[in-house]
Amino acid sequence: MSRPSPSAIRIKGRPLRAWPALVLLLLVVLVGTGCVLWFMVEASRNERLAIRQRLADAYRGHLELVQTRVAEAWKQQSAALEEATPSAAEFARIVGENRADSVICLGADGRAVYPRQIAFPTPALARGRTDEAAQSLQSQVRALAHSGEAEAAIRLVVERFSEPLFDRAQDQEGRIIAASAELFALELMRSPTHPQFGRLVDRLAQRLNRYADSVMLSSQRRFLMRELQRLSRAMSFPTETAESLAGRYLEATLGFPRTTSLEPGPLPDVWQMASPTRRAIALFTTAGLRDRLQAMVASQPLPAGVTVSALAPGAEPPGGEDALLIAAPAGTSFPGWRFALTLDDRSLFQTAADRRVSTYLWTGTLMVFVMLALAVVIALAFSRQVRLTELKNDLVATVSHELKTPLTSMRALVDTLLESERIEEVTAREYLQLIAQENSRLSRLIDNFLTFSRLDRNKYAFNFHPIAPASVVDQAVTAAGERCRAPGCKLEVRTAPDLPSIHGDFDALVTALLNLLDNAIKYSGQTRHITLTTRASHRAVQFSVEDNGIGLSPSQQRKVFRRFYQADERLSRSAEGCGLGLSIVQQIATAHGGIVTVSSELQRGSTFTIEIPATPEPAGA
Repeated sequence: MSRPSPSAIRIKGRPLRAWPALVLLLLVVLVGTGCVLWFMVEASRNERLAIRQRLADAYRGHLELVQTRVAEAWKQQSAALEEATPSAAEFARIVGENRADSVICLGADGRAVYPRQIAFPTPALARGRTDEAAQSLQSQVRALAHSGEAEAAIRLVVERFSEPLFDRAQDQEGRIIAASAELFALELMRSPTHPQFGRLVDRLAQRLNRYADSVMLSSQRRFLMRELQRLSRAMSFPTETAESLAGRYLEATLGFPRTTSLEPGPLPDVWQMASPTRRAIALFTTAGLRDRLQAMVASQPLPAGVTVSALAPGAEPPGGEDALLIAAPAGTSFPGWRFALTLDDRSLFQTAADRRVSTYLWTGTLMVFVMLALAVVIALAFSRQVRLTELKNDLVATVSHELKTPLTSMRALVDTLLESERIEEVTAREYLQLIAQENSRLSRLIDNFLTFSRLDRNKYAFNFHPIAPASVVDQAVTAAGERCRAPGCKLEVRTAPDLPSIHGDFDALVTALLNLLDNAIKYSGQTRHITLTTRASHRAVQFSVEDNGIGLSPSQQRKVFRRFYQADERLSRSAEGCGLGLSIVQQIATAHGGIVTVSSELQRGSTFTIEIPATPEPAGA
C-alpha cells in the first residue's frame, strides 16, 4: 500500500486533491486584487475630476464676467466702422487705430471705393491740363533716359514733379504720374549713393503714406511700396500689410457679406464682418483677431495665478487639454471661438489631487497586502490541515498494517495448533515461541504508539535520577533479545571504561537505544553487522548505533527524524514499524537536554548518535 501524495487526502477511501482549492484561493486573491486596483484607478481618476470640477466652479464666474466685458468692448470697437466714410483716409484711420487688420470701404452703389484696384479709363477730351502737362513731362523724362541723358532725366523729375501742381495728376489708367516718374528716376540712379537718391526716396514714401485727399489706386500704392522696399531695404510702411490683405481679398471674393456678424472669409485664416450701414467690410486675420481678443481679456481684472486665452476654432489651449480648467464659447460675436481658463501654477491642482489620490493608493495597497497576507495564512493553514490529514491517514494505514500482520501470524499459528489432532511437543514449543515473538512485536508497536502519544501531548512523566550509561546499554541489549542473536546478525557492544554518570530517565533512554537497534536490524538486509558504542565526549556521553544497511541520502537525513517518515517506501510494508521510532528518539534526547545526529551514505550504512550531558562533578572532586 503506497502512501498518499502530499497534495491529496482521502475521504471515504477516495483521494481529495488539494490543488483545486489552492487554485481557487489564488483565483479569489487575483480577482480581489484586480478589483482593488481597478477601484484605486477609478477613484484616483474621479477624485482628480472632482477637484478639477470644484476649481472650475470656483472660477466660472470670472470667465463669465470676461465674456460679458469682452462682448461690450467688441461692440465699442466695432462701432467705429459705422462712422466710416468711403475714402482712402478712412482706410488709413481704421487700420492705424487697429480697429481691423484691413478694411474695404464701399460706396453707395456697393462698389469698393478704397482699396480700388483699377480706375475707369478717362477719355482724352475729359482729361485736365494738369494731367496733360504731367504726362508730357513724363514723356520728356523717358526720352532723355532713352537718349542716354540719365542725369538730365533725374534732374527734371526732382525739379518739376516736386511741384504740388502734379500731386493728383493721373494717366489714362488712373495712376499718379508723379509717383511713377519718381520711381523711374530712382531706377535710373542705380545706386543708393546717388546725391538725389535719399531725397527722392523720402518724397515718394511721403506720397505713399499720404491718404488724405489721395486719389492713388491701391494697386499702384502696393506696387510702389514693394519696389521702394526693394530699392531701399530700410523702408517700411504701416499700411502695407493691410493693403496686401485687402488686395488679396478683393481678388478672391465674389461678393461682399451682408451680415454684421463675424464669419470666415474667402481666404484661409481671414474673418470678415460688415458694418451696420454696409459701408465698410472689416477684415481680420486669425492671429490678429486672437491678439485683439487677448488684449481685451488682459484689460479685465482676474484672480492671481489664472490665465484666460482666446482660442480660434480647432486650437488647443496653452499647455494642451490637460492644462485646461474651463472652456466656454467666446460669444455670439465670435462663432467657433472659445475662452480657455488655465492655472499658471498647476501644482495647486496637482497638490490637492495628489493628496487625496495618495490616500486611495495607500488604502488600496494596504488592502492588497492584507488580502495577500490572509491568503498566505489560509494557504498555510490549509496545507497544514492537508498534511495533518495525510499524517492521520498514514497513521491509520500503518497502524492497521502493523497490527494486522502479527495478529494474522498469531491467528494462523493458533488455528494450526487447534486443528492438529496430535501435537508434538517440539512443534508446539516452536509455534508458541513464534506466537511469543509476534506478541512481543505487537507489544513494542503499541508501546511506541503510547510513548509517542504521551510525548506529543507533553503527558510523558520523566523520572530523572543519576544513571550509569553502561546499565542503559545492558538493558537495551537484553531487551533486543533474540533479534540481535538471530542467524546472520552480529551485535558488537563497545562500552568505554570510567564513563561519567548521566542525569536522566532510565526507561526512556533504554527505549531510545532499543528503537535505534530495531531500526538498524530492520534496514540492514540479510547479513547484519551492528555496533553499539558508548563513550565520553566533552562533558557528555554518546550512545552510537552503527549498521551496514541501506544508508540515507543527504535529503533523507534531513527528514529522517520526522514523524511517520520512512526512508525506503519499498520496505515500509515488509519491515515492521511505522516511522515513529526516530521521532521518539529525538524527543527523548531533547527532553534530556541532548541531541541526536545521523551520519550515513547510501548502501554503506548509517550511524545514529545520542549525546546526553554528563552529570557535573562535585566541586573539589
